[in-house]
Amino acid sequence: MSRFARVLLGGAMAAVLSLTACGGDDDVDRGPTTISINAKLNGLYWDSTESKLYLTDDGTNTLKVWDGDKTFSTFATLPTAPTSGATLGQLTRGTDGTLYTTRFGFGTDGTVVAVPKSGAPFNVSGLDALRRRIGITTAPDGALVDGWFIRGGTGSVSQLAVSAGQGTEKELVTGLGKPVGLAVVGDRLIVSDQNTARIGVYSLSAARAKAVTAESGQTLATFTTLDGLDLMAAGPDGTVYVGGSGGKLYQIGANGAMKVLATGWPGIRGIAVDSKNSRLFAAVVGAQTGDPSSIRIVPLD
Repeated sequence: MSRFARVLLGGAMAAVLSLTACGGDDDVDRGPTTISINAKLNGLYWDSTESKLYLTDDGTNTLKVWDGDKTFSTFATLPTAPTSGATLGQLTRGTDGTLYTTRFGFGTDGTVVAVPKSGAPFNVSGLDALRRRIGITTAPDGALVDGWFIRGGTGSVSQLAVSAGQGTEKELVTGLGKPVGLAVVGDRLIVSDQNTARIGVYSLSAARAKAVTAESGQTLATFTTLDGLDLMAAGPDGTVYVGGSGGKLYQIGANGAMKVLATGWPGIRGIAVDSKNSRLFAAVVGAQTGDPSSIRIVPLD
């Protein structure tokens, strides 16, 4: 198999439940499809304006980009990885076109990396390096929201402001265990907590006025610790898509109705939604050490 070989899902590669490829643009691959990639995947971001998929690669400390062809190209080489490693997380884009991703940092090197449309990528300065950051997303008004926790303590979701390369965080939701995936749809701030196996929903405006506690939010869905909740994405109607180390891909409606889109996969990390073409992308790790990762394209109707 070539480095970027493309094969249909099925057999030993995946078991997809109730997926059909109907509708969408004729020249768009709506899946189900697997695109193998020699990378250590984490975050994904679908840019609907550019019709491009951006992804983080821990293996090369880079952002890669895919525009519908069979191969991926390097979009940006990130600042030199710290001692703890690349440890890249969720990926999002600001209103000025800057891409942002987190560095987990293992309690020594936690930060956020910015990749502007012009100029060199840089680490956002002024952030607490003890904070282990995984999730980051963009609110409808352009504000950045990130999640973090400190080992042995609790976790929080904060609003992140970046100005002249300097970052400040203002807490929005406190008392979380290990916040992983984040999404904002309208006033709904949606947070997956890996430690409590719960997805909670909070009023963003209320949390901005005064920080709220983890328990104060509405429970959208509960899981088991075996699901190993990871990064997530949401559609414009508030539907949430999330996977994890348990190998199941879930769809959760804004009313909490849950559906399993796929099962039997290796671990799932980043997810991105292409609403225009009713499909999503999932970053899937290799089944065994040394196996290639893959991007799975999943039709949504």
